[in-house]
Amino acid sequence: MKGAVIFTMRDTKKWSIMEALLTGRINNHEAAAALNLSIRQIKRIKKRVKEKGLEGVVHGNRNRPSARALACKDRVIERVKTTYYDFNFTHLSEELLNKENISVSRETLRLWLRPLGYGGKVRKKPHHRKKRKRSEKEGQMLFLDGSPHRWFGDKPSTLILSTDDATGKPLHGLFREEEDLDGCFRVCLKVFRKYGLPVKFYLDRASQFTTTRHGGLHVSQKDTEPTQFERAMDELGVQPVFAHSPQARGRGERINQTFQDRLVSELRLHSITTPEGATRYLNETFIPKYGKRFGVKPEDETPSWRKAPFDLENILCRRFQRKVTNDNAVSVKSQTIQLLPTRTRRHFVKATVWVNLWIDGSWHVIHPLHGEIPCEPVPRVHPARAIPSLMAGECALEVTN
Repeated sequence: MKGAVIFTMRDTKKWSIMEALLTGRINNHEAAAALNLSIRQIKRIKKRVKEKGLEGVVHGNRNRPSARALACKDRVIERVKTTYYDFNFTHLSEELLNKENISVSRETLRLWLRPLGYGGKVRKKPHHRKKRKRSEKEGQMLFLDGSPHRWFGDKPSTLILSTDDATGKPLHGLFREEEDLDGCFRVCLKVFRKYGLPVKFYLDRASQFTTTRHGGLHVSQKDTEPTQFERAMDELGVQPVFAHSPQARGRGERINQTFQDRLVSELRLHSITTPEGATRYLNETFIPKYGKRFGVKPEDETPSWRKAPFDLENILCRRFQRKVTNDNAVSVKSQTIQLLPTRTRRHFVKATVWVNLWIDGSWHVIHPLHGEIPCEPVPRVHPARAIPSLMAGECALEVTN
C-alpha cells in the first residue's frame, strides 16, 4: 500500500480482534460476531493480515481514487477550458448542473480548478464595517446605480440598474454608453410602470442626480436649484437619499460585482454583443433567474409601492421654463419649437410655458391653464458659409439643413 495509511477507531478495534484470532484466543465465529461480519469476510481479513500485517485490516479501496470521479473531473476540466473558463466556482456549479447535468459542489470545483489557474482572483477579506439593516418592505427603498464595465464586445459600456433593498432583487436594467440622465429616466419609467412608486431612492452623488458645486468658480450659478432628476422625484413624492461613499451603498455595489462576474460570462456564452440584445437578455432571462437565486423575503410582506401617475413621460423628462416669443415660438438649447394654434387660442405670445423634452427625443409644450399645446420643432439651419465653387475663380454660399 503506497503512501501514509490513516487508521480509524474501527481499524484499531479490528486489529485487536484479528490479533486475538491469530493467537488463538478467539475463533472465527467470535471474531465475526464482534465485528458484525460474515465468516467469509473474517477469513479474507485474516489472510490479508497474515500477508501485510497491520495494513491488512484497512479496506483495499481506501485512498484509491474513484474511476467515475476521475472521468467526471476530466469532463469538467475539458468543459471549463472550452466554454466556462470565466465562470466563478458557484456559478460554474449551477451551470454544470443545469446545462450539462453534472452535479459537482463548489468546493470540489475549487479543489480541481484552482491549481489550474481557474476561478478568478482570491479576494482579500474586507475591513470590518457595520452592516446596514435592510429595508423592511419591498418598495421602501431602491438603488439606482451605473456600473461601467466591458460587459460585451470589445468596448466598455455602462449598466444602469435599479434594485430593491428589502428583497435584493434587481427590478430593471439598461445598457448605455455612459450613466446619463436619460438612461436613469428610462429605467425609472420601466420600474414605476411595472411596480409603482417607491418611498426612497438611494443614490450616489453623480451630476445627473444632484449638484455638488460649492462656490469657487461656480459661485455665480444657481447651485440651490434642483437637478432635473431631483425635480422629477419631488413631483412624484419619491425621496432621494444621497450616499457619500461607495461603502455606504455596499449592498448595491455587491450586486454590481456579482453582475460583472456572472452576466459577462452568460452574455459571452450566448454570443450577445449589442446593447439591445444585452438589455433584452438581462431583463427577460438573467434578472428573473438572479432574483430566484439570490432574492430574500422582506421582513414585512406588505409592499410600500404607490400607484404611479398616468403621465410619467411628462415628469421623467428634461423640463425648461420659457416665454413664448412674438413669432409664437420658444427656443431651448438652440432648438426652435413652433407653437401651433388650438381651438381656443390662435397664439400664445408672451405666455410662460413649460417645454418638456421626453426621453424618446420628442418635444412637448405645456401651458399651466390650457394644457399641452401642439407644436413642431423647426429644422435647424446652419449659417451660410463660403465654399469653393466648381467653377474656377468663383465662390458660392452653401446652406445646409
